[in-house]
Amino acid sequence: MIKIVVSCGSGVVTSAIVARYVADFLDAHGYAGRYELVRCCMADAPARCTDADFLIATTVAPMGITCEYVSGVPFLTGKGRTDAEKQILDLMAR
Repeated sequence: MIKIVVSCGSGVVTSAIVARYVADFLDAHGYAGRYELVRCCMADAPARCTDADFLIATTVAPMGITCEYVSGVPFLTGKGRTDAEKQILDLMAR
Protein backbone atom coordinates (compact mmCIF):
# COMPACT_ATOMS: atom_id res chain seq x y z
CA MET A 1 0.00 0.00 0.00
CA ILE A 2 1.41 3.36 -1.03
CA LYS A 3 0.94 6.06 1.61
CA ILE A 4 0.36 9.58 0.31
CA VAL A 5 0.17 12.51 2.70
CA VAL A 6 -1.87 15.49 1.47
CA SER A 7 -1.25 18.67 3.39
CA CYS A 8 -2.27 22.32 3.47
CA GLY A 9 -1.93 25.11 5.99
CA SER A 10 -4.73 23.97 8.29
CA GLY A 11 -5.38 20.47 6.94
CA VAL A 12 -9.00 21.26 6.14
CA VAL A 13 -10.09 22.88 2.88
CA THR A 14 -7.42 22.79 0.19
CA SER A 15 -6.06 19.43 1.32
CA ALA A 16 -9.59 18.01 0.91
CA ILE A 17 -9.86 19.42 -2.61
CA VAL A 18 -6.45 18.09 -3.61
CA ALA A 19 -7.05 14.69 -1.97
CA ARG A 20 -10.32 14.24 -3.89
CA TYR A 21 -8.66 15.19 -7.17
CA VAL A 22 -5.71 12.85 -6.55
CA ALA A 23 -7.99 9.95 -5.57
CA ASP A 24 -10.07 10.36 -8.73
CA PHE A 25 -6.92 10.72 -10.84
CA LEU A 26 -5.24 7.62 -9.36
CA ASP A 27 -8.41 5.54 -9.61
CA ALA A 28 -8.75 6.51 -13.28
CA HIS A 29 -5.18 5.31 -13.84
CA GLY A 30 -5.73 1.87 -12.31
CA TYR A 31 -4.47 2.49 -8.77
CA ALA A 32 -7.77 2.04 -6.92
CA GLY A 33 -7.20 0.16 -3.68
CA ARG A 34 -3.41 0.46 -3.94
CA TYR A 35 -2.90 3.69 -2.01
CA GLU A 36 -3.88 5.39 1.23
CA LEU A 37 -4.44 9.16 1.43
CA VAL A 38 -3.75 10.86 4.76
CA ARG A 39 -4.67 14.53 5.19
CA CYS A 40 -3.01 16.83 7.70
CA CYS A 41 -1.95 20.39 8.43
CA MET A 42 1.56 21.53 7.48
CA ALA A 43 2.73 21.52 11.09
CA ASP A 44 2.02 17.77 11.25
CA ALA A 45 3.44 16.90 7.81
CA PRO A 46 7.02 16.03 8.88
CA ALA A 47 5.75 13.51 11.45
CA ARG A 48 3.15 12.07 9.06
CA CYS A 49 5.77 11.68 6.33
CA THR A 50 8.13 9.43 8.30
CA ASP A 51 6.47 6.33 6.85
CA ALA A 52 4.90 7.91 3.74
CA ASP A 53 5.93 7.42 0.14
CA PHE A 54 5.31 11.02 -0.81
CA LEU A 55 3.76 14.31 0.24
CA ILE A 56 1.45 16.47 -1.84
CA ALA A 57 1.25 19.93 -0.29
CA THR A 58 -0.36 23.21 -1.21
CA THR A 59 2.53 25.09 0.38
CA VAL A 60 6.29 24.87 -0.01
CA ALA A 61 7.89 21.66 1.21
CA PRO A 62 8.21 21.85 4.99
CA MET A 63 11.54 21.46 6.72
CA GLY A 64 12.14 17.96 7.99
CA ILE A 65 10.15 15.88 5.52
CA THR A 66 11.76 12.56 4.67
CA CYS A 67 9.64 11.60 1.67
CA GLU A 68 9.28 12.85 -1.89
CA TYR A 69 7.41 16.14 -2.38
CA VAL A 70 4.85 17.08 -5.03
CA SER A 71 3.33 20.56 -5.21
CA GLY A 72 -0.44 20.43 -4.86
CA VAL A 73 -0.91 23.98 -6.15
CA PRO A 74 -1.42 22.82 -9.78
CA PHE A 75 -4.52 20.89 -8.66
CA LEU A 76 -6.00 24.15 -7.38
CA THR A 77 -4.94 26.47 -10.20
CA GLY A 78 -4.67 24.18 -13.22
CA LYS A 79 -1.28 25.66 -14.13
CA GLY A 80 1.34 22.90 -14.31
CA ARG A 81 -1.22 20.17 -13.60
CA THR A 82 0.12 17.81 -16.30
CA ASP A 83 3.62 17.93 -14.84
CA ALA A 84 2.34 17.30 -11.31
CA GLU A 85 0.21 14.38 -12.53
CA LYS A 86 3.24 12.88 -14.29
CA GLN A 87 5.31 13.26 -11.13
CA ILE A 88 2.63 11.41 -9.13
CA LEU A 89 2.39 8.60 -11.69
CA ASP A 90 6.19 8.26 -11.68
CA LEU A 91 6.19 7.99 -7.88
CA MET A 92 3.36 5.46 -7.94
CA ALA A 93 5.27 3.28 -10.43
CA ARG A 94 8.31 2.91 -8.16
